[in-house]
Amino acid sequence: MNSKIILIIGLIFLSSCHKSEMEIESEFLNEALKPIDAIDNVNWVVILPGAGCQGCIQEGEFFMKEYVDNKNILFILTKIESLKILQNKLEINIDDYPNIYVDSKESFSVPTDNRIYPCIAKIKDGEVEMHGFQSPNESQAFVKLKSEIVKPM
Repeated sequence: MNSKIILIIGLIFLSSCHKSEMEIESEFLNEALKPIDAIDNVNWVVILPGAGCQGCIQEGEFFMKEYVDNKNILFILTKIESLKILQNKLEINIDDYPNIYVDSKESFSVPTDNRIYPCIAKIKDGEVEMHGFQSPNESQAFVKLKSEIVKPM
């Protein structure tokens, strides 16, 4: 009888310690962003993976092309197979924009199934305040982001 009670209490304790996917992602993003000096000067971070959900990534690329001049947004490119092809596709020179960070070490591969989607993070005081993904389940993430920011003149 006592061993059953201890087992039940143990299972409850273990299940309560399990972090949610959102918590895992948030902790990961905060740690990955620490070495980037520019994080203190931006309000948003957009992480664009080079591989994954093609339609979702294309939405992110369109957004980047339109808002690359906005210094309040840090664009992080990860898992990019060819920067040259991406630059031609977007008609921009990545080196001309200090708010584009090329993640050549793939440090920004989110440790959940959401790694195949573009990630949008709201930054406050150098920390991730909230984040989400452009995905088939959230197809309006970039539309929502556009409504939150003001495009520079």
